[in-house]
Formats: sequence, structure tokens, C-alpha cells
Amino acid sequence: MAHQTVKNGPVGSRDGQNNGVIEGVSSFGTDLATLAVLQMHLAACDLRESAGAAAPIVAGLTVFWIIAGASATVGLAGMALWLATILNIQAGIVMMVVALIGLVISGVAATLLVRSLTRSFAYFRRSQEELERNLAWIKTTLIHSGR
Repeated sequence: MAHQTVKNGPVGSRDGQNNGVIEGVSSFGTDLATLAVLQMHLAACDLRESAGAAAPIVAGLTVFWIIAGASATVGLAGMALWLATILNIQAGIVMMVVALIGLVISGVAATLLVRSLTRSFAYFRRSQEELERNLAWIKTTLIHSGR
């Protein structure tokens, strides 16, 4: 039996190769899990920052919608008074002008606040860019792992 040749190499070297592969896969899995946790932390941080930036804007929108609703009510009441008095008392016209001015101010303010609200979600660009970099790293690691 001493004259026979071993075709697959010594048994110990194959076990060493298998352990290296297992350690490589284990290391990659650990890195992948760490990236996922870090990505979740970054998204949570971005959500807190976006919510903090959006809270005053949402509060402002709520207030201006209330003012717009009240202005519309005053406008309708003013028109009713104006039609009822048929120019005998001019209080209705003044109420209508006040309601119209309130609606214009609320409309302009709401438009500006909506624009600001869309900008407050820019924080998520950071999470998106980091996710893209992480996915590129995973792709590169998988492509070059066989070499």
C-alpha cells in the first residue's frame, strides 16, 4: 500500500480548506448582519430628524387650515348678511373682505409650509445613499469571493 499515490491530497489539507470557507462565510454573514443593524439605526436616526423638522410645519398647517375654515365660515356669514341687508348695512361686505384676506393668507402660508414639509424629508437621502453603498459592497464581496 505504500506504493499507492494519494489523488486528492492529504485529508488534513481539505479540512483546512473547508474551515477557511466556513470561516469566510461566517465572517461575511456577521458583516452582513452588522450592516443591516447599522442601516436600521441610520434609518431610525433619519426618521427622528425628519419628524423633528416636520412637526412645526405640520402644526403650522393645522393652524392655517383652522383659520381657512373659520375664514370660509365668516365669508359665508358675511355674504348672508350682505344679501339680507341689501346694502342697508355694510357690515357683511367687511366680513367678506376679512374672510377673503384670511383665506389668501392661509393659502399662501399653507403653500410655503407644504414646500418646507417636502424638504424636511431630505434626511432620508442619507439613508438611501448609505444603503446603496452597502448593497454595492455586498455585490462586490460576492463577486470577488470566488477568487
